[in-house]
Amino acid sequence: MHIKGYAITAGIGAAMGAVAVLMMPRNNPTRRLAAKAADKMEDVAWKVSDTISEKLD
Repeated sequence: MHIKGYAITAGIGAAMGAVAVLMMPRNNPTRRLAAKAADKMEDVAWKVSDTISEKLD
């Protein structure tokens, strides 16, 4: 029960942080850093997805 509450709280906190970053001007260094991090995470997710697909085939 405590883990579920923690996960919900962490998810809400992450969403609020993402909204705060998106409200910043495009030339803000924090927003640029967040965009780079999001791009890298997307690349990693695609690589993991491709690897899993290859293993299952």
